[in-house]
Amino acid sequence: MFAFALFPSLIAQRERTGERFFFRADSQAVRQFERYGPARPAATGLLPVGDYAAVAERTVRRLENDGYPFAAVSVSPLTEPDSDGVVSTLTVEAGPLVRYDSVIVKGSLKLRPRFLQAFLNWRPRRKYMERSACRIAQKMSALPYAEITREPGVEFVGDKAFLYLFADKRKVNRFDGYLGLVPVSETTGRVMFTGEVNLMLQNVFKIGETLELRWQAPEKYSQYLFAHADFPYWFGTPFGLSGHFVLDKKDTSYLNMNYRVALTYSFAGSNSLQLYFDYTTSSILRPQLVTATEGDTTSYDYRKPMYGLRLNYSRLDNGIQPRSGVRLWADIAAGSRRILPNTAVDADVYAGLVMRTTHYRLQGEITGFVPIAKRWGWVAGASGGMLLGNQQIYNDLFRIGGTRTLQGFDEMSLYASSYLTAMTEFRFWFAKLSYINVFFNAAWYERKLSGSYYYDYPFGFGLGATFHTKAGNFYISYALGQQRNSPVSFKTGKIHFGLDVRF
Repeated sequence: MFAFALFPSLIAQRERTGERFFFRADSQAVRQFERYGPARPAATGLLPVGDYAAVAERTVRRLENDGYPFAAVSVSPLTEPDSDGVVSTLTVEAGPLVRYDSVIVKGSLKLRPRFLQAFLNWRPRRKYMERSACRIAQKMSALPYAEITREPGVEFVGDKAFLYLFADKRKVNRFDGYLGLVPVSETTGRVMFTGEVNLMLQNVFKIGETLELRWQAPEKYSQYLFAHADFPYWFGTPFGLSGHFVLDKKDTSYLNMNYRVALTYSFAGSNSLQLYFDYTTSSILRPQLVTATEGDTTSYDYRKPMYGLRLNYSRLDNGIQPRSGVRLWADIAAGSRRILPNTAVDADVYAGLVMRTTHYRLQGEITGFVPIAKRWGWVAGASGGMLLGNQQIYNDLFRIGGTRTLQGFDEMSLYASSYLTAMTEFRFWFAKLSYINVFFNAAWYERKLSGSYYYDYPFGFGLGATFHTKAGNFYISYALGQQRNSPVSFKTGKIHFGLDVRF
């Protein structure tokens, strides 16, 4: 746009001798330079010839991002320099001021206009921004339920800009589950079934919401239930509301319930920052069996309110089965925990306990996807967590292990006050949505409790496969794990399989 034959041979020769030549900016150009340009013309309205390319480009770009998409910089034909060294006159034409009007979707994707306008930052009557328009495709790719069929386009009608999106609805509503066959005893060879059911609904109400329900039976007499709802861009603003409920029943020992409500600020697509309030209650299920001799596995009734901040960031090429990109989250929270004496428990159990303490919680996770070749891919990630504060108790610890955190171990079977995990995985894609994978994961964790300390370096490895079918994605994996006093044994291998149905 800005390249042109600027220097006739005569002017070029004179410049080499030290003479300087200028453009004379007209009154319109001077006004635009004072507002948008990187350099202000001299008091005489002169601009050095050598600065033309940089000044013109930056002036046009700033005009394009302030409502003037048709801005242009031009010069009159070059002449012999006058007494001031002026060889031409420079003019800036801003063109008409253009404002956003509306978003028009072509395809089967259904989204309410208020959500789209807030998500894309395309609000009626706002000045047109070329920079924002160029990022529309990238923003739309962050929506897992949108399948882009053509590049977005902008139509200018008079002083209005209409955004056209070409997108179809993608099948992302998810229902899946698996059955796990887990050995109970190496001696008897007895096994037990574990299971998990996941339901995720997205954009059901056409406002970009996410509804999730997850149930697990990690071990005998244990239940885990997670329910989550997220409504972003509330009333067309960057703010949204989300919340979850967690029920965690550990055999006949205790029952934990967690409630969270969060105010979410969304930015740059699906990335967000959350400010939340978190409240946890824990109840002993068989208090008559709790004694002071249980040591570090003693559980207590308690209440713990916490305030926290969470960052979510994702930049993936595909929200369902990514092959390149990164995603991460980080969480920090602070609050106080109050232990509640149970009248059915011997008073000696509470001897020496501080009933109210201040606690901090740090957690985070990062996962990267790297394409190696046409059919090969590498996945690597790490996660960690830390509980800070005096007097940690058994039923208030992190629980790790299983398909989500450490494959080769029972679901949520390892109790930790601090942990760090790392994983690496290689995938071979033999079809568009089907692959075979091998993986290795390892962890360090510690358990600091009153009067006791334990740490270990468990690791697990295995292989699996995911097959895309008309009914959904069928997956199966086999994993082995090793931890302290429990070497690798094929008798304790973990087999998981299930069907991921999307609709």
